[in-house]
Amino acid sequence: MKKNFNMNFNFDWGHKMPHPLRLKTKILFLIVWILGGCIFYYFYHPVLNVKTATFFSYVVYSFVLLWILSLFFEKSQSVYTEKKPVLWTLFKGVLIASVLWVAGSMIICSPVFMAKSFANRIEIKNVDFDKVKEVDFTKTPIIDRDSTIVLGDRVMGEMPELVSQFEVSEEYTQISYKDSVYRVTPLEYAGFFKFMGNYKEGIPAYILVNSVTGEAELVKLEDLGLEGMKYVPSGYFNHDLYRKLQMQYPTTIFGAPSFEIDEEGHPWYICTTYDYAAFESRKSVSGVVLFDPITGESTKYDDVLDAPKWVDRIYPESLVTEQVDQNGSLQNGFINSIIGQKNVTYTSEGYNYLEQDGDIYIYSGITSANKDSSNLGFVLVNLRTHDAMKIASPGANESSAMSSAEGEVKNYGYTSTFPLLVNVNGHPVYMMALKDDSGLIKMYAMVDASDYQKVATISSDEGFENLKKKFIALEGQGKVDKKDLETKEITIERIQMLAVENATKCFITDTDQNRYKITLTSKNEDTVAFLKAGDVLTVSYVPSEGVRLIQEIQLPAKTGQEEDGK
Repeated sequence: MKKNFNMNFNFDWGHKMPHPLRLKTKILFLIVWILGGCIFYYFYHPVLNVKTATFFSYVVYSFVLLWILSLFFEKSQSVYTEKKPVLWTLFKGVLIASVLWVAGSMIICSPVFMAKSFANRIEIKNVDFDKVKEVDFTKTPIIDRDSTIVLGDRVMGEMPELVSQFEVSEEYTQISYKDSVYRVTPLEYAGFFKFMGNYKEGIPAYILVNSVTGEAELVKLEDLGLEGMKYVPSGYFNHDLYRKLQMQYPTTIFGAPSFEIDEEGHPWYICTTYDYAAFESRKSVSGVVLFDPITGESTKYDDVLDAPKWVDRIYPESLVTEQVDQNGSLQNGFINSIIGQKNVTYTSEGYNYLEQDGDIYIYSGITSANKDSSNLGFVLVNLRTHDAMKIASPGANESSAMSSAEGEVKNYGYTSTFPLLVNVNGHPVYMMALKDDSGLIKMYAMVDASDYQKVATISSDEGFENLKKKFIALEGQGKVDKKDLETKEITIERIQMLAVENATKCFITDTDQNRYKITLTSKNEDTVAFLKAGDVLTVSYVPSEGVRLIQEIQLPAKTGQEEDGK
C-alpha cells in the first residue's frame, strides 16, 4: 500500500479538505495574511516579549501563517487521514506550554507564594525627620494639579493663533527646573485633520507653570532656536511617539512616557522601560529611554542612574505607591496581610510632591491596615533614583488635616487641596491651599501633623513667611519674637465663638473692620469668654492682611486683668 506522504505540514486538524484550494486562492490567502499582519503591527505595534500578553498575538499569527503555507503542500486526494500532522502536534505543544507559562506565572509568581519578593521590590530606610530639609518656599509646589490645568488653559486662551489648531495636554509633569518647581505639559494636535495640517512643522510650544507662584508661560520652541516637536503621543502614522519607540525597540516593554524639559528648555519624553519576573508578574523598572520629539532620536540607559540628573520622573507614581504598599503589607507573608495583619501598613489615600537637592520626591502618609484617621509616619521616594525613606511620626492623616483647615475657614466654604509635607522648625507640618467653588486659590493653611487642631491660615496674596510666623505662634510651637508682633488698642464691634475641630475659637471684628482670632485655653477662657461688643482692649498680634492671630490680650486697667492669649 502506497503511503500518503505530504511532508506532515498539513494543518487539517485530522481531516483532508474535500476540495483542495486552487493555487491562485492559496497565494491570495498568503498575500492577504502577510499584508494584514504588517498593517496590524504598524498600527498596534505589540511588544515582542514573551513576558507580555501581546506576545501571543505573534504566536496566533504565526500558526495561521504556517497553516496557509501548508496548503501549498497539500495533495489532491480527499481521504481521511488518521495520522496527526506535525503542525497540529506543534500547535498543541505550544498551546499547552503557553497555558502552563501563564498559569504558572500567575500562581507561583504571585504574592501568595512569593510575598517576600514582592515586599522587597523597594528598599525603604528608616530615618529621622531631620532628613527633610527646612521648608524653602521658593521650592514648595503648593499649586495643585487642578489649579495648574486652569492656569494653563488660561494662558493658552491668550494665543488665538494656536488655540484653533492645538489643545493643551493634561499631563503636567512635576519637575525641578532652574532652582524652583514647575509643572510642564506639551500642546497636542486637536484631532486628525489638525495633525494633517501641521505635522510638517510639528508641535510649536509647551506650557510651563510655576508651582509656587502660579505664573504660567507658553514657551514657543522657535524662541529657543528649536524646531517643532514632530514625534508626539497625539501624532499619527510615523509621527506617533509610541509607534516610533516600539519600532526602535521592538522587544522593550514601555509604559506611558512623561514630558520633561532640560535646564535649557529643550523638550524630552522620558520613556521608562520595564521588565517582569515572569508573565506580567512583579513589574520593575529596567531602564529609561530619553526620546527627542524634535528629531526622533533616542538614547537608552540600562541603568537609570546613568541618565542625566535633570531627569525627574523615571519611576511612575502608581508603581511606587504599589511597591510601598506591598513592602508594608507582605513583610510577614501573604496570609498575615489578610488575616491577623500584624505590622501591616499601607500608604494613605493620596500623594503629593517634595523637592530636595534638585530631585522630585513623592510623599504619602503611612497608615495601619484599618486605615483610620491617623498616620504612623510618612514615606518619601525619589522618582529618579528610587531611594526611599520612612519617617516615624504618629499624628493626623491628610484627610483629617484637610478637614481641620476647612473648618478654620468654614464661614467661607473653601475646600482644601491634598496637603504637602514640610519641615517647619523641625516639626512635620501639612501645608495646603484653600479654594473656592470655582477652583480659585483664596487662602493657604498650615496644620500641625502631630496635632491637627493647630491651624494657621493666610490669604493668598500674603507671603508664605507670614504663614510660617502665624503657625509658629500657635501653642506648642514657642512664642513669636516680640519684634514680629504689633500692638494696638481696639474696640470690639462684633464677637463670635465657634467650635472648630474640638477647640473653641473667638473671632473678633473691631470698629475699623479688622478681624482677629484667638483660641480659648485654660489660661485665657475666663477673660475671652466674657468679652462683648463695645469692650476696649489692647491686643498683640501677628500682622496679617487676613485674620490676625492674637498672642496677648490686655483689658482696661479697671478690670485688673491681663491675660496671655496663648
